[in-house]
Amino acid sequence: MTAATKERRGRAIKRPPSRLGRLLIALRESVGHRALNPGAHPKFLENVKKYRPQGLSRREAFGWIQDLGESVSEEEIRRLETGRRTSPSPEVLRVLLTVYGLSEPEIDSVINDPNLNNLGGTNPHLLTAWRMRDIAVGEFGPLIRNALRVGEHVSTWIEVEKAGIQGFVGDEITIKVSQNEVVPPPNFVKLANDAKDQNAGRMAKGIRGWTDNATLCLSAVTSELGSDIDERNKITLHMDRSWYRYNVAAKQEIGAEYRWRALQGASVPLKPVAFLASGVGVCINIICDNGQSIVIGHRSNDETFRKGEFDIAVVEGIRPSSDVIDGKIDINTVIHRGLAEELGLDRAVRGRKVPDLIKRLVVFEFGCDLEFYQWNFLAFAEVSLDFDTLFAGWQKAKDRKENQTLRTIPCDEQSVTKFLSEHPIWSSGMACALRSFDYL
Repeated sequence: MTAATKERRGRAIKRPPSRLGRLLIALRESVGHRALNPGAHPKFLENVKKYRPQGLSRREAFGWIQDLGESVSEEEIRRLETGRRTSPSPEVLRVLLTVYGLSEPEIDSVINDPNLNNLGGTNPHLLTAWRMRDIAVGEFGPLIRNALRVGEHVSTWIEVEKAGIQGFVGDEITIKVSQNEVVPPPNFVKLANDAKDQNAGRMAKGIRGWTDNATLCLSAVTSELGSDIDERNKITLHMDRSWYRYNVAAKQEIGAEYRWRALQGASVPLKPVAFLASGVGVCINIICDNGQSIVIGHRSNDETFRKGEFDIAVVEGIRPSSDVIDGKIDINTVIHRGLAEELGLDRAVRGRKVPDLIKRLVVFEFGCDLEFYQWNFLAFAEVSLDFDTLFAGWQKAKDRKENQTLRTIPCDEQSVTKFLSEHPIWSSGMACALRSFDYL
């Protein structure tokens, strides 16, 4: 076990507040990936050949800096990674990037990226520039090279299965639910139970928390080509029983080490690690105003995940009881429930039910947001309402408190890309909004 691995396993992993902090950690812990980088500094290539490290501890990085005849302290490295220092000089940054094996053009691209260390006004869920996505491998694994591009940056959304023309139709989506309960590693179970106890303590003090309901986790995804002339894709999800506390542990900081291990060993196509893949859902992009507007939600500050950020209008989880009939789940039933409960579509126009207000509903993709290890279907629903009527219905929705408010943005790819690049919204939401244009 390397010193970097010991350091990583021996600390509680905290997600740094800036893209720069995350990038520096990822580069330091993945120097082995750049052992064959022809543009790297000769001293780096010499050291990596001699020691063959997967990654470096901060102390080892300090030693390699001294080998270059430079002076950046171990404490300075820590402060930059944790965000305690947010504006390093270009000279300091150049030394670190050189020690971590980047070439001169790569170093210049990082230093000249205006959004790299911006803590506000940009989307923190977008990683480095698209042309530099290889340097994110240390944090998100090799599949990050295939992640969704958003403007000039890379997201963390990975497509697992994409529908044919007009989206998934008929029996092209099958969701099977077993009676088996997932069995996570003992240490992960302890983390989840600790999170449950801490949540109970907060709720006892009158602070809003979460309920440890039964849920479902994804154990496997299988796909096949249909026999018709178009060879359309069919997808089958295999689900086991789980608990919401595992979902909380998997997606928050306490589960970062488990997510990191899963992603470093991932291959194409991405296969789910069941105990991390709890809470599978569907993201639904809502289009209104005769196809001219997309509805965006501004999430509540009381939410467990991504509080205060933006999102597409509806994100609905698959339920282990009411959604399961004869061991199977109909994804359209889940979508209709989400449109009613979260958006209030059933209350927007008196006497008209949810299906009556949907002009077009398309489920078009299934994939995973690597940042949270969240697996989702992506869909859009074009509704026959203007935004004012839709908003009035949302104000009466059963579960409307997930969002503070709703707003619209123009339904064109350029406007959507600009909004996603400038506002905090997770990669599942970005993918849902952008990939909708492939089917509109």
